[in-house]
Amino acid sequence: MDNPGFYAILPASVRYNNRLKAAEKILFCEITALSDQNGYCHAQNGYFSQLYQVDERTIRRWIHQLEKLGYIHIEYEKTGDTQQRRIIPGGMPVQDGHTVSTPDKNVRPPRTEMSGPPGQNCPPEQYKYNNTRYNNIRGRAKDEKTPEDVFAEYADGHPALLNTLGDFIRHREGKKKPLSIEGAVRVCRRLDALAKEAGVSDADGYKVAVLDQSMERGWDGLFPLKYEFADKPVVHASPGGAAPAPRQIGPNDDISQYF
Repeated sequence: MDNPGFYAILPASVRYNNRLKAAEKILFCEITALSDQNGYCHAQNGYFSQLYQVDERTIRRWIHQLEKLGYIHIEYEKTGDTQQRRIIPGGMPVQDGHTVSTPDKNVRPPRTEMSGPPGQNCPPEQYKYNNTRYNNIRGRAKDEKTPEDVFAEYADGHPALLNTLGDFIRHREGKKKPLSIEGAVRVCRRLDALAKEAGVSDADGYKVAVLDQSMERGWDGLFPLKYEFADKPVVHASPGGAAPAPRQIGPNDDISQYF
């Protein structure tokens, strides 16, 4: 595999897209770096999986999201008896063997009072809260709940489930069917019902698998798994903690003291 270029490209359309996770934006950067020489890269999911220390299913989901939003294009070329994948970054024409970023006509970076020549006065609230998440919610009432809030309460203490629920929010947004607060509540109830119906010990793992299944198949709703779930028994700690170590009795000890 070609070595990645020293620089990567992150156009405004990717940088300011709220439907992309930070990891998906970083993956796009890596693809552009690997595409420096030919305008495309041959890297397989296993390569990205080892690079970012996640499973290949997660990589497939990230690539699918980038492709669905039009930021990459995937082609296959036949080499002998096998097919080799090409991942082509969108909007990156090749000149003299190098990819060149082009202006994005569809996405305009958010304009703030900070824009303009250096030395302009900048209201404190602009630089104090200059982050994407705050800018997305700054116009919302403080007491207004969101689907993210519903899922955060539901999956409290279960990061894998919480992350997958966040992916499901973006999945629905990508299909132009965003979840409402009531819809998020129904998702939680549906997940509980499916896990109970399946009778599994690893309820959270089953819920993650159900969410992944819907996202991978492009479904809007949640349904029982179409494949056998590898259930893992839940290990409960004893009420008194770990069992005490066996008492060691030497050959010359008076055992009567232990009665």
